[in-house]
Amino acid sequence: MKKLDDITDLREAIATHAGALAAGDSATAERFVLAQGIEAHRQAAAEIGRIGKPVNVETMALAKVGFQYISKIRFTNGGAMRRVLYRWRKEADGKWAIASVEDTTSKRSSWSDVPNLAAAIEQARAGNGNA
Repeated sequence: MKKLDDITDLREAIATHAGALAAGDSATAERFVLAQGIEAHRQAAAEIGRIGKPVNVETMALAKVGFQYISKIRFTNGGAMRRVLYRWRKEADGKWAIASVEDTTSKRSSWSDVPNLAAAIEQARAGNGNA
């Protein structure tokens, strides 16, 4: 059996990042984000900021995909909610960084807006009543 990775430091980074977003501390939150993800991060952070205080944070999922990890976080306050996916990778200096951000609040799935996937599913359904 393969030994599981020790990702205690990643879990700490995720908690610190999410806590900073919940508190409205964009400077601390952005320290985790790589340049390629900063615009999407700022958009998601702005939406999180609109749900009002206090913001509750719930880690919904954490999955390893290759050498990176995807965390799914839900931010709530009463009936207001934002659900965001963060793609984390470990940098050469050993620190965890966010490579990309996707706000999935208004999506059924993070794959919902992939045009080729949607077309493939429709084709499968047309040819197979069980799809």
